[in-house]
Amino acid sequence: MTLISLFAVMVCHAQQKTGDAVQDVNPSKSRELIKQWVQTERLISEEKTSWEVKKQQMQDLLEIYKKELTLLSEELDAAGGAAELIDVNKEKLESDLTQYREAKRILRSSMAGLVPRMRSLSKRLPEPLQEELTADIDFINTDAALDAPRDTLKSIISILNAAGNFNRTMTLAEETRSLANGKKITVNVLYLGLCRAYYAADLGPLAGTGEPSIEGAWLWSESEGIADQVRKTIAVFRKSAQPQIVELPVQLQMGKGAK
Repeated sequence: MTLISLFAVMVCHAQQKTGDAVQDVNPSKSRELIKQWVQTERLISEEKTSWEVKKQQMQDLLEIYKKELTLLSEELDAAGGAAELIDVNKEKLESDLTQYREAKRILRSSMAGLVPRMRSLSKRLPEPLQEELTADIDFINTDAALDAPRDTLKSIISILNAAGNFNRTMTLAEETRSLANGKKITVNVLYLGLCRAYYAADLGPLAGTGEPSIEGAWLWSESEGIADQVRKTIAVFRKSAQPQIVELPVQLQMGKGAK
C-alpha cells in the first residue's frame, strides 16, 4: 500500500509538471521518472508473488490442521469405545472371579473330607504301586494339600486311575523279605490286582502269600509247600513255560470274622 501511494504522488507530481513540460522538457527528469515507475512496478510484483506463496503455505498448513483434527477426533471416538469395552470386560472378569472363588471354596471343602481318606487308602496300596505314585502320595500327605485343592484333586485322580489299572492286571515285582534269622532275601512277588499276592524265592522252600491290611501295609505270611507252584505260576506269567493249571491257596472273606 505504501508503494502504491508513493506511485500516486509521483503521478500527481508529474501531471502538475505537464503544463510546464510543454515549455521546458527535461529528458533527465523523464528518465528518472520512468525508472522510479519501473521500480515501483517491480516491487508491487514481488510483493504480490510473496503474498501468493505465503497464501499457499497457509492453505497447506490449514489442510494439515484439518487432517490432524480429523485423526484426533477418530482417536477420541475409538478411545471412548474402548473405555466402554473395558467396562464390559471388567464386569465379566469380576463375575468370573466370583464364580472361581466360589468353586475353589466348594472344592477346598470337598478336599477337607477326601484327603484324609486318600491318605489312609494310599497306605494300603501294594509296594510297586506306591513307588509309581510316590510324588502324588507325598503331596497329599503334606500340609499344603488343602491350600492347593486343584493340585490335590489331580493327585487324587492319578492315584485312583493307577489303582484301578493295577487292580485289573497281574503285576510281577522283586521285593526283599527278612528271614527269621535276620537275613534278607530277594523274592519274586506276583500281585493279583489289589486283593492277593504270592511270593517265592528263586530256589528253596521260601514262599508265601500277601493281602492288604485295613491298618495300612500289606500282611505277608509264609506258606509251606507252595514254592514250586508259585514259581511255576510266575514262569507262565513270564511266558517261559507253557500255560497250565496251577493250584494256589486262596482265602475268601465270607463275612465278618469268617474266611
